[in-house]
Amino acid sequence: MKGDEVSNDNEIQDYDLDNSQWRFSANASFFGAQRDRFNEYQPARTLDEKFELVAHVEGITGVELKYPRDFGDVDHVRTLLDDYELTLSAVNVNTKTSRLFQYGALSARRAEARRVAGERLREGMDVAADFGAEIVTTCPLAEGYDYPFQVDYAEAWGHFVETLRDVVSHRSDVSLVLEYQPHEPYAKILLANVGKMLHVCAEVDAPNFGANLDVGHSFAAGESPAESAAMLHRKGWLRYIHTNDNTGEGGDWDMISGSVHFWDWLELLYTLEQLDYQGWFSADIRPKDFGPVAAYSANVTMIQRMTAFLHRMGADRIAALMAEEGGTPALYDYMSQFLLDDEGGTFA
Repeated sequence: MKGDEVSNDNEIQDYDLDNSQWRFSANASFFGAQRDRFNEYQPARTLDEKFELVAHVEGITGVELKYPRDFGDVDHVRTLLDDYELTLSAVNVNTKTSRLFQYGALSARRAEARRVAGERLREGMDVAADFGAEIVTTCPLAEGYDYPFQVDYAEAWGHFVETLRDVVSHRSDVSLVLEYQPHEPYAKILLANVGKMLHVCAEVDAPNFGANLDVGHSFAAGESPAESAAMLHRKGWLRYIHTNDNTGEGGDWDMISGSVHFWDWLELLYTLEQLDYQGWFSADIRPKDFGPVAAYSANVTMIQRMTAFLHRMGADRIAALMAEEGGTPALYDYMSQFLLDDEGGTFA
């Protein structure tokens, strides 16, 4: 969907926050216990408790669940989805936290590790299809290294691609989408940035394979998420988005969208509208000293209001200013005026 047209520089466009074009989902894992090396930030919660909290976040209509942990009782999951009127946006398959995956999962030298990781993804695809979901996602964090000479790169990448090809051939009605990230738990992750993501998509070369663009991971990789989204979209590989923000120095902080990179987030939303992105906006927000309902509510509101801000400015006017060579100062002069109230004297 394109942005609203404006007839002049100062025309203000209305935007109904209750009728946003984006579909919002929440990763239920972040509504339970959150730990790092130093502390625990949220209490452990049952799946029922997580659903109840997710349902309190206005604007969220979908939930992303972890496989296999959240699907011990499939019928109960179905009941929870019905009771809370939520859609299963994606099945997030865990391919990292297993002793067997200590030295890799999809890229492991050990055939048994690759077999188990692939089987887990295939099971996740079957579960997704049973629930009418079209997306299985995983962040392949077991595929990485800390030291030189720790990994045979050619072998690891060969195993990685071949395992993924085998998985996506399992069924065609569910897409497998990977989420790249530069660091953690290893110093270097094989699938570290959008360039490597594009390479893997080309190597796997399957219609039901693509990318989950985690915005914070893109910042951590030193990227412009808008550029990354455009590159992935060109080949039809942008299938899903994890919304959050990040300070960008390589850590994975899962902060509220737009809280750090406001202008970059505006550019991303503008770009996604131009690309007519129709997928989910799921959220990976890690609450620490405040509750998940507050954090996820703020995340949805920030994205809605940033979209409203874009619509007030008008996509056609932005595009016209972008098209002028050397027109960046004029573009920011135009956009920044919308930070002022209607009288133009105080900040809105």
